[in-house]
Amino acid sequence: MTALIAWLDASSDEQRRMRDIIRLFADRESRDELGVGQIRDALGDALFPGTSTLHTRARYLLFIPWIFQKASGRPNPSSDADRMERKLINAIRDSDDYAGLLGLQAGANLKTLPSSIYWSMLRRFRILRDPALTAQNVLTLDGRAVGGDDIDEGSGGRFRAWSTTMPGAPNGFPDAVPGGFMLSREEAGWLRDRILDEVPGTLLAHFTVNRPAPDSPAPWADAAALSVTGESRALLDHAHSFSAVMHGAQLLYNLLLAEQYEQGGFQSESGRSDRYRSEVDRWAETLPAIVDVATWDLDDLLRRVDIVRGAPIHPRSARFVRDWRDLLRRIPTSDVADHPETREFIAARERQNKGPQARLGNPRRLQTWGGGSGAGALVFRWPNVRGILNDIHDGLDRVPEADVA
Repeated sequence: MTALIAWLDASSDEQRRMRDIIRLFADRESRDELGVGQIRDALGDALFPGTSTLHTRARYLLFIPWIFQKASGRPNPSSDADRMERKLINAIRDSDDYAGLLGLQAGANLKTLPSSIYWSMLRRFRILRDPALTAQNVLTLDGRAVGGDDIDEGSGGRFRAWSTTMPGAPNGFPDAVPGGFMLSREEAGWLRDRILDEVPGTLLAHFTVNRPAPDSPAPWADAAALSVTGESRALLDHAHSFSAVMHGAQLLYNLLLAEQYEQGGFQSESGRSDRYRSEVDRWAETLPAIVDVATWDLDDLLRRVDIVRGAPIHPRSARFVRDWRDLLRRIPTSDVADHPETREFIAARERQNKGPQARLGNPRRLQTWGGGSGAGALVFRWPNVRGILNDIHDGLDRVPEADVA
């Protein structure tokens, strides 16, 4: 899928959500400078199935089906669905909760519509009943009269592309959506049940029942993670260890970039070498408390990753992680920043992974360095997932409209 940059904003009451959304596009996990993306993404899929770094708000999982239901059966369903998706942008922009809106500035000129971004999530949680259906299939078939074996409970004798238990669209949708992304209690409960039904036993399901803190920096750092057990616990511990071990490589890479940048006389990002050296030192101090590299079962992690992917990761990626782990077994973490072997190892990995686009030793590429290249610790989509989970929990905590005086 083509990379998407969406313009985002927030009202004064949505600053926390705004910070979460901004993090989605920050230099944390979107870049894969050292070639560990296959492992990172497989762990993200295992922990939080159905999610991606492009998903911002939970209510899109209802907005899109509602639009497609309205467009299906019309003379020009594709054009009508497209028009309604673009109209929805203005409706949410005028609402009380619009942080995370895709197309806030582009408006009706948005190139990649939310339906394209969320289709895989709609499939994964069986909101779209048949995962094989394309958007055009849905627009053509949904609501069409059928008979025989195609009829099932709740279908009313018609083909139903979407879950028949899904809450209905609010009055005026999509011309007006006063609550914006705020889920009603009914909507939140329904989305919670879709997750629990379709991905039971996952960390995502655990957090759907156990609310995460609004600002926890990583899934393992959230208080609700303390009660995680079984397979989810094993995966979460592996993810934490992998993140901690590889963060040293990420920081060392950025330290090397900063040093060469400053040595080359470039000044826009001066002073970064001191910052990254301090961060490498801090990582060296904290790593032993997170993972014992001498006993960490990396092979078990890689086996689990292969199972999730349905195919082995690239041999070079596996070798890089193993070799880095082995270096940390031989070289004290306190020596990593200046040890010739660790420095050459990281430089060689960048050359192998990026080829002519490598920055180290390339003044032309170094000149355009922005001060950080994949330096943030891996958290496996957590800002995105946490925001969607809190949308659901906020809705569950909301007083039903019928109970409001």
